[in-house]
Amino acid sequence: MPVTRIHRKPTHAGIASAEDTQGYAWIDALPWPCIVFAQEDGLALADNAAFRNEFPQFDDMPSRDTFDASFERVGEQGRCPIYYANDTRRWYRLERSELSLDGAAEAVFLINMSEGIDALRRHQEQHEQLLSTSRMMSVGEMATTLAHELNQPLAAAINYLGGCEQIISQDPRGEELLRGIRLARRQTERAAQIIGSIREFVRSREPHRQNLDARALVHGVIELLRLEAEQHQVSITNTLPEALPTIFADRVMIEQVLLNLIKNAIEAMRETPPSNRRIRVTARLDYDDMVEIRVIDQGCGIGADDLCRLFTPLYTTKPDGLGIGLAICRSIIEYHEGRLFAEPNPEGRCGCAMVFTVPRGTV
Repeated sequence: MPVTRIHRKPTHAGIASAEDTQGYAWIDALPWPCIVFAQEDGLALADNAAFRNEFPQFDDMPSRDTFDASFERVGEQGRCPIYYANDTRRWYRLERSELSLDGAAEAVFLINMSEGIDALRRHQEQHEQLLSTSRMMSVGEMATTLAHELNQPLAAAINYLGGCEQIISQDPRGEELLRGIRLARRQTERAAQIIGSIREFVRSREPHRQNLDARALVHGVIELLRLEAEQHQVSITNTLPEALPTIFADRVMIEQVLLNLIKNAIEAMRETPPSNRRIRVTARLDYDDMVEIRVIDQGCGIGADDLCRLFTPLYTTKPDGLGIGLAICRSIIEYHEGRLFAEPNPEGRCGCAMVFTVPRGTV
């Protein structure tokens, strides 16, 4: 291994002792970055070539304060802290040792941990991907069964409603009834469309995505649930900003996610006084450049134990629930490369916020 010359400040007397010279030579031979600070005033006494190659942003040897300000502590390994350097975008384990060089001094050794941390992150991502695939397999099996079982009664309902519509249309006095039948048929046809979309989703494993106007999509879902909300004395407010970018998503699937989340919010406010039964749907662009949509209610909230199992297939907190709605919703959002999670009401009131992210639209 070639040995490079150490960079150090001259001593006050201009002459270093043999012991100091040996200490400097030892630092100089290290293969990893090292810098030495005086314990009294924090000034740098020496650094080696490995340090200067790793941190070229320091034209001169930095003081201890300048050096410490360049790192952010992010954890520890054993008893050694792990730091992240914004300048190099790497992680380091810092080890310190007291020395006697031109007086009391402290050597700081920086061991690059980036490869190990990156490998650990890749391992965690692979583990999460395996868990996601496992969840999707179980949800896919349930969705396929449900789609098969529901397809026939939905088709029969559409036919019956079509027959009723033809009969009532011949009676001029049945205008209101005809309107109700048409609305019921529209909802039934939509249910059949959703079932068909889920079957296609499970079969193809790939959503049919396109650029969508998130404001119009949310408005459409709220209108579909307007009647149900009024029956439960619930007010739903759309506060999506006008400048919100488009989203890149499958329309029917994201509508299904929103329908599920808003219906859950309505049901969560059964015990809430009618004057406080309010749902707010809002959105923003998050730090990862994803569009984040929130459904905020003022219901009973979610306990810590329930929160841990909220998205587990077949787990439900409802007396008449099946425990598959949120599991399917999360699988849909994960296939859109997003996240679905719950958190307490950020407005400081009772209730909770269901949050999901989807990619912003492509140019």
